[in-house]
Amino acid sequence: MSLMGKNLTELTRAERLEMQILGKLTLEKSAGPGESFLCNTLNISTSGALVETGSMIPIGSFLKYSVSFPGFNRNFEIIGEVVRGERKTAANRREKPSQGSQDSEPRKLIRYGIMFLDLKEEDRKAIEGFFIQTRLDGSGNAGASLS
Repeated sequence: MSLMGKNLTELTRAERLEMQILGKLTLEKSAGPGESFLCNTLNISTSGALVETGSMIPIGSFLKYSVSFPGFNRNFEIIGEVVRGERKTAANRREKPSQGSQDSEPRKLIRYGIMFLDLKEEDRKAIEGFFIQTRLDGSGNAGASLS
């Protein structure tokens, strides 16, 4: 691999923080905000996030991603584009099928990769600060790690 190719690879992969934080996705429509869905944030970086939801969102959709980090007194609202999706099966532990119910299949969760399109400089710095805080004091999930 050439030196130029090596540098390009390093620049395209932003530092990511693995986490479990509730967020909200709101589809952007030409006539104003569209449908909103709750999501679980699985990891985040300054270039995007990996989220999981039970709702179908078309690849290429533009949306507003809203999330709040533990220890921060503000909500982040970032416009992004859904760049990939991946279906995953997960058992829903809260609901048990009623007797005679034909609906005993596990709920389907879909993971979506969101590329941030308008991350403000102050939001980028705050996300980087959250990374540093998590590394220093070990807050976040037991499995939190930077990769």
